[in-house]
Order: sequence, then C-alpha cells, then structure tokens
Amino acid sequence: MLRVAEQLGVSSSYMARVCTELRIPRPPRGYWAQLEFGKAPARPSLPASRAGDIVEWSPGDFIGTTERSAQKQVRSTGTSGEPPSEQGAATRKARSSRTPEIEKIHPLLVGIKPLFLKTRESDSGVLRPYKRLMPDILSSKEGLDAAIAFAELLFRALTKHGHRVTIVPTGVQVRRADVDLREVPRKNHYQQTTWNPERPTAVYIGEVPIGLTLFEMTEQVEMLYVGNSKYIPVRDLTPNQQRKLSDPRHWKTQKDLASGRFCLQAYCPSWRVNWVKRWPEVKPGQLSSLVSTIVSELESAGPELAMKLETARIQAEEEHRRWEEEQRLRREAENQALRAKQRQQSRQELLAAISAWDEAQRIEAYFAEVERSAVGLDDVERRQLLERLSDARKLVGPLDPLKLLLHWKAPPEM
Repeated sequence: MLRVAEQLGVSSSYMARVCTELRIPRPPRGYWAQLEFGKAPARPSLPASRAGDIVEWSPGDFIGTTERSAQKQVRSTGTSGEPPSEQGAATRKARSSRTPEIEKIHPLLVGIKPLFLKTRESDSGVLRPYKRLMPDILSSKEGLDAAIAFAELLFRALTKHGHRVTIVPTGVQVRRADVDLREVPRKNHYQQTTWNPERPTAVYIGEVPIGLTLFEMTEQVEMLYVGNSKYIPVRDLTPNQQRKLSDPRHWKTQKDLASGRFCLQAYCPSWRVNWVKRWPEVKPGQLSSLVSTIVSELESAGPELAMKLETARIQAEEEHRRWEEEQRLRREAENQALRAKQRQQSRQELLAAISAWDEAQRIEAYFAEVERSAVGLDDVERRQLLERLSDARKLVGPLDPLKLLLHWKAPPEM
C-alpha cells in the first residue's frame, strides 16, 4: 500500500479507502506475519463489477463513501450471515447505541444532514449547500428530515428488490435532467439558480441507469414588504399586523417559497433518450405511501429504456460512421485542393525560371555584342567602355539559369 500510494501521490490510508470503494481486496492485519510462517489465508479473487460500480480511479477523481458506509453498517449490526449469539447480540446492542444513524440509513444518506445545512442564502428557502458530492435532494431546512426519511424508504425498497442505488461514477457520460421547482411552472419568470449535485444519483434496473431527483416544490405566495429588504408571507400576519403594515411604505408581491410538498423525478441520464417521470405530492407525506408503486413503475420502465438506449446506441454509431465518412471525404477534398495548388505553384515557378533564362540569354547577348563592338574603338574609348561593362555586369549579378532550374520544385516535392 505504501509503494502504490507513493507512485500515485496519495497517502497509504487514502489508498486503502480507494481500494474499499473499488471493492479491491487487500491484505488484512497480520497477513505478512502469517505469510512468513506459511499460515496466510488464500488471496481472494477480484469481485465482478456491478452496475454503477467505479472500475478505475486516478488521483483527483470522484471516489465517494458508499462502500465504506455499507461496511460500517455491516460491522455495527454484525450482519455477517452467521447465526446470532448472546455475546454477538450484546455487542450489536452496544454498538447500536453508538452508531444509530449508520444502522437506520442507506449508505448514500449517512451523515448528509449537516452537509445540507451548510448552505448559501436562498430566495425560495430551498437549501443550496456548498458541498456538491451528495445525493440529488433539494429541500428546505424545515423539510430536510422528511426528504431524507423518504429517500431512505425509497432507496431501501429499491435495494430490497435487487436494484442498486448509487451516485453515478466518473468516466460515464451522463446528464442530469432539468428541475423546475415550481409546482405550477410559468414562463418568463425569474428563478434563482438551484443547487445541483456533482454527479447524478441513479438506480440501476439491471444494467439500465435511471436518474433520481427528489425536490421540494415551491408555490407562489403573497408576500408583504416590511422594510430592510425583508418580506413576510401575508398568510402569517395577524389582522392587527396587516392593519399596521397597510401604509404605502409596505407593498405586496408574489414570491416562490418552499411548499413542504415533494416531487420525485425519474429520468434517463442518457443525452439521447428524453424520458422523464414525476410523482408530485398533493399533500405533505403522500410520497411515502407511493413507494411500492414507484418501485413497480421504475421496474417497468427498465426494459423500455433498455430498448430506447439500444436504439440510441445504434443511432449514435451510425452518426459516428457518417461523421467519419464525411471527415474522410473532407480530407480527400483538402488533399486534392492542396495537390492542385502545389501543381499550380510549381508551374508558376517553372515558368518564372524559363523567363529568367530568356532574360539571362538576352542580357548575356547584349554584353557579348558590346565587347565585340569595343574592338574597333581606340584605346581610351575601349578602356572606358570595358570599365562600364564591368560595372554593368556587377550590377546585374551572376546569370545562371541552371541554378534556377535546380532550385525549382516539382509538385511531388512541394
């Protein structure tokens, strides 16, 4: 563990937590001493991955606490599959008094209440916690206990039916469906940005993930401005308070506030499949009585979504094939255009070399004719003419048409 942790740049204790979350067996305490004397237990095989499991990890990646919470729960209750004994029962009873929350709650929900209460300000009263790696629950402070209690009922019921509820691991391309907290959605109406988790929460019906969002709906409430940027619901005012606050300095307006009624939204987290199902409450607490119905409907949706996902996968592969073909044709067209451009450029350079050769021949013929004509002049004029001819040659420079041809590039060379 020390060597592996050092290679990955983390501590050995953190490496142990990573192995726990990835369900990678590691040597128990005393293993190396037992191995030295030939009494070490056999090395267990790597367990098969389940739907939604984290199967690879790099430093900085999401890891979560799901498996560790589950193991703590097993240790605290002693549910190892062995028949209970009096001593074991006493131990479990003692442990239960120390870890009541771990025993009663799904691993995803262990210890989340204090994290939700560390929140930013919210216009609607729905919490906006700083931590984002948590189950997908949106609730007011007053409704948080009810939200966690319902999530516990739902997650346990799904688990009992053999469906795994977990936070979707990294490396999986998923999306979270939009959530409109308003009980009666309205267009062109300002809404404060709501909290959203870092990764969706999903239940796996077989191999099919279904995203789950539990949110407290908001309702439109008449509010009275009482000064200092503070609004109070009119329904909470007594008649005497309403009379006192009836002057023009106080006015009424409409605001969206947490209603105490929840809605469960299930959705397909694939970008290509648009499927959303909602179970809104008409009165507070109604969702708890619908758990069995919700589980049945999610189970029924599993095969349907599997077919839609398979269709979407085939469609994505076909689109990718068309895209690759389009890219191939585009590259071919670009190569043809480039070859045509190179051919045109090579031709122009060759014509320039031929023109330069013609020019060089004409200049050289002129200089030769001047030299022949200088023979018939007297010495003084001939000397002057040859000196000027020399200056002219220097000014024109060397005339080498072969060098121009040697520097010319044919189309394949460009």
